[in-house]
Amino acid sequence: MDNKFKLEQALFYKLSIATAIGLFTLILGILFTERVWPNILLAAWYITGIGFSGLMFVAIHYVSNAGWAVAIRRIPEAMFSAMFIGFGLMVLVVFGAHHIYEWTHLDVVANDPILLGKQPWLNITSFTIRIPIYFGIWFLIGKPILNHSRKQDENGDSIHTQKNVRWSALWLYIGGIAFVISSFDWIMSVEPHWFSTIFGFYNFAGMFNAGLSTMIILLIFLRRSGYLTVLKNDHLFELARYLFGFTAFWIYIWFCQHMLIWYANIPEETGYYLIRHFGAFGAMTALNICLNWLIPFTILLFRKTKRSEKALLIVSSIILIGHWIDLYIMIFPALLKNNIPVFGVLEVGIAIGILGGTSWVILNSLSKWNLIPKRDAYLEESLKLNT
Repeated sequence: MDNKFKLEQALFYKLSIATAIGLFTLILGILFTERVWPNILLAAWYITGIGFSGLMFVAIHYVSNAGWAVAIRRIPEAMFSAMFIGFGLMVLVVFGAHHIYEWTHLDVVANDPILLGKQPWLNITSFTIRIPIYFGIWFLIGKPILNHSRKQDENGDSIHTQKNVRWSALWLYIGGIAFVISSFDWIMSVEPHWFSTIFGFYNFAGMFNAGLSTMIILLIFLRRSGYLTVLKNDHLFELARYLFGFTAFWIYIWFCQHMLIWYANIPEETGYYLIRHFGAFGAMTALNICLNWLIPFTILLFRKTKRSEKALLIVSSIILIGHWIDLYIMIFPALLKNNIPVFGVLEVGIAIGILGGTSWVILNSLSKWNLIPKRDAYLEESLKLNT
């Protein structure tokens, strides 16, 4: 049974080059253009979501006592390592907060009753303090889950599974609340006059779709590379069903948020959608719906495509691109002049950096541990999965 993954030199160089391109673009952006700051925020939230979704997947299966995913559990566990990149980028966002968040301008706040009322929460000091609090919660709860999972490889003691059930319940509750509130802090407050009570759930739906897509791509890559040969099409089928369900959940939340605000027709609420439904951003919104729901949902309707590597790679790649566009639409409209999206070397370079850096960190983490939880009591059930 293949127990170790080795990051080959050729792949290491490719990922290093992609990461270097991202870092070089980031440095140049910081030196020469203010547009780099919303791009850093997008990258930080994107990568944080990938890491968060990995452990969310693990926690769901511990709490639900599900055994089918044990054989592939090391991949979502390794995805959690991306949170460290997310943390570093979010700290960097603080230095450019004045270019992103209207509420950091004290002269504007002083003449705005709404911002003045939100100032006890939306101020740069408390904003900065809450970043390590959110990540601290995720790290403090997430690390014991990983530690117990790996210790079980050494002694096979079922007590580690029992402890992880409790830690996972805590992750789903406390970690989930932290994710929702952080989405208010970092993304929704870009437009502080607008708010939505289901914004956190909308972010969760998009994040989990992107996480599942990342997981599927990594699993197929590992199997094609000669690792994780225990991976069956049945495992991919189960993941595809998750993905199919969450694409439907994403469009459901998107529609609920949109429909209720549009129907109420309150100016301070509908303004958020007005700038996103006309002109170039209107076209992006239509593309967003196609990439995050219509195309993946249509492809995954069929049992055959849920078991096809090629179809799943296409769908997963589309969703990862769609998630980037979704975050762009959340962040940029209020920060760009003339309501015109801008895509240049800066956006492309940072996107390449996200791909390279995240992939390198996840694969490097994966190489440190057994690819399969060889002494988990549910491993046999997972290996015999038949759908």
